Amino acid sequence: MRVISLPCPHCQHRVRAAKSRTMSTLMKEITYMCQNPECGHTFVASLEVLRTLSMSAIPNPEVRIHLSQHVRNACANQLALFKND
Repeated sequence: MRVISLPCPHCQHRVRAAKSRTMSTLMKEITYMCQNPECGHTFVASLEVLRTLSMSAIPNPEVRIHLSQHVRNACANQLALFKND
């Protein structure tokens, strides 16, 4: 599996995830360290669930995630089919 990463915002070199902290079901903070010894920048970034692209087959009723426009349209189309029956 590929690790989610981004370049150092200062020198554009590779960074390494040093640690992470779960903030909520939908958000995690990740501490990154620049691998360029001349830079040495350490920073925190966030990883957040933003929207649903495909509905879960086993949804957690306590989790509320925005639906993408595509999913909203698909749901509206399915509801329209049921109304027409």
